[in-house]
Order: sequence, then C-alpha cells, then structure tokens
Amino acid sequence: MPMLSFAFSEEQEAFRATLEDYARSALAPAYRERAASAEFPFEALGQLGELGLLGIGLPKEYGGTEEEDPIMLGLAAETLAYGDVNVAAAPVQVGLTGSQLALAGEEVRERYLPPLIEGRETVAIALTEPGSGSDASAMRTVANPVGDGWRLSGEKTAITWAMNASSVVVYAREPGTTGARGVSAYLVPMDAEGLTRHHLAGMGCLPLGWGTLHFDDVFVPSTYRIGEHGAGFRAVMSHFDFSRAALGLLCLGAARASLDEALAHSQQRRAFGRPIADFQGISFLLAEQATYVEAARWMCYRALWLRASGQPHTAQASMSKWWPPVVAKNAIEAAIRVHGNLGYAVEFPLQQRYRDVFAYLIADGTAEIQKKIIAREAYRRGAIVW
Repeated sequence: MPMLSFAFSEEQEAFRATLEDYARSALAPAYRERAASAEFPFEALGQLGELGLLGIGLPKEYGGTEEEDPIMLGLAAETLAYGDVNVAAAPVQVGLTGSQLALAGEEVRERYLPPLIEGRETVAIALTEPGSGSDASAMRTVANPVGDGWRLSGEKTAITWAMNASSVVVYAREPGTTGARGVSAYLVPMDAEGLTRHHLAGMGCLPLGWGTLHFDDVFVPSTYRIGEHGAGFRAVMSHFDFSRAALGLLCLGAARASLDEALAHSQQRRAFGRPIADFQGISFLLAEQATYVEAARWMCYRALWLRASGQPHTAQASMSKWWPPVVAKNAIEAAIRVHGNLGYAVEFPLQQRYRDVFAYLIADGTAEIQKKIIAREAYRRGAIVW
C-alpha cells in the first residue's frame, strides 16, 4: 500500500525553484515601487507570459497547456507572491477569465486568448454589483435581447483589472429571470459605446486597477455571448473552486516573505546586549506564525489536490479562501511588530504587503460567504469532517 506523501514531484520542484529565483531577483527589488503606483505592470505580465505561467489549463491551440494543473497554479501564486503579491495574482486572474473565454465562439477565442496567454493584454471579469456579490438572485445588470444580439444596462463594482483591461467578461440576466438561472456571460470590449469605467482606489493592490463599470445600453453581438445560454453564473462559480485555494496560497507567499524578513531582523537587532531572537516574546511569536502558515498552506494544497484528482472540493476551496488570508494578515502584522518602527515605515515592504493581503479578506468572496458554503456542505454530508 503506497505511503501518504506530501512531496512535490521533481517537475513541480524544478518549476518552483525557477519561479523562486525569478521572484527574488526580478520581482522583489521593485515590489514596493510597483505597489505604490496605479500603473499596471505590463512588463512583468509579459515576463510571466514568456515563462508560460498564463496559459495553465487554457486551450493549447492558443498557447495554453490544455490540461488543468491546480498544483502548478498554486505553486505559481505562492512563489511569485514571495516577490510581489500583485504580480502573483496574474496567473490566477488569467486562469479565471481564460476559462470563461475558452467557452466562447471561435471569433472571441482567436481574438482574446492569445494576447491574454502571452501577457500582452488583460481581460477583466465583472460579476460583483453594488447590491450583490455571490448572491446571483440580487444581480440587476440586464441583457435585453435585440435582433442580432443584446443590450446591457447596469453597474459592476470592485472589478479587478477594470482600469487596464482591453475587454471584460460581464454577467447579466435576461429580463424576467431570477436566481442563477437566466444569467449569461458576455464579452464586451472596453471601448464599446455606452461603457464607462471609474477607478476605485483602495488602500492596497493599486496596480490591479480596481474600478466600477457602467453599462448604458451597451450592444453585444450574438457571437460575443460566452458559453450556454443561462449558464454563465454556474460556469464561473465552478472555477472559483479552483482559484480560491490559489488565492489563499498567494497570501501565504507574501506572509512567508515577511516572516523570513522578521527572522533575519531578530538575529541582527540587539537589545540589552543580546539579539532579540533570544527573547521568547520574539521567538515564540515567530514559532506560532510559522505553525499557522504551515497548516494553512497544506490546507490550500489539499484543496488543489482534490481538484486535480477529480474529487469534491468546494468546501475545502472555501476553507482555503477565508482562513489563509487571515493567517497571512496576522503573520505580516507579527513581522511588523518584530521590526518595530522599521516595520511601520513606508520605505520597507512589510506595511505594503499588509495592505495588499488585507484585500483578500474581502475580494473574491468574503469569509462569511465561504463559511456559509462550508456549513452547507457539512449539513449536506451530515458530518463536520469528511
């Protein structure tokens, strides 16, 4: 009987080592400078395209890997985030939008998938509205059928890449429908008449270009509907099970960088004639954070392993979305405290990571939504642990 193994394959380890070198040498030195600007890092995105990180699970004919590889995506998100948590979001975001575009017709696929996979363009995904997020029944953006397509009217908010994308995948319902049924996905170029966007600046994640999109009778041709009629919401939610665990690892990658910095600082900083690492108030704090990060990390990889194995993983994905970002936020806060006033200073990356990671306590589904999903799965199965 084979032994239970938590080891990565040789290919995965080589992949991680390559990305770690890139993250440390190319991303980390300029992270703080990039993170302080609302300008999207297209140069770094192009480098990710050259490394083959933006085509994981996307059609091979357009430059992708074809087969889903959840573990590789998780390793990419975690390892890149060690150097730059905002750049690290790109493989996850492209995986999400690309999976939707892959369901579109040939015209859309040929126009948008190659530049997306190569890192030449970005495509946003517009689901959240001012009055709804994960609640499909509250979606108000409407797609009114016309002779040769649809006309979209409504508003989307907190949309990642809204300010830098060339197009956006929009979820809207046909008049008279309720719930998830009746919601379809549509590809809308950002220069479409009637579409306007406004920057929604936050306290972190500035390069991600969050924004609000207004659709005022925007025409979408029939060839630009994505996937089956009325199946848009279902299609994107199935991929969130893939991306949520990767986002948890993204946050933990930033936390690991912060704890490594705190570890080194505690050995260099002296107080009362001794390195502060000698004091249990410091060493025990780092030990606690190391334990939490380790536990959260393997929770995420187990969710991705379940996905790769074709097993149910919705609850584990939600666990990986609500708890690891909390663990990461707490770990970075602890690293700031170890550094004292230096940790709070804007010239060091700790405070920037804290603000960037904090966004994931909210983005892509709050902790409350994730807990609701976990509880639903537990009641459905009749067991807390399965």
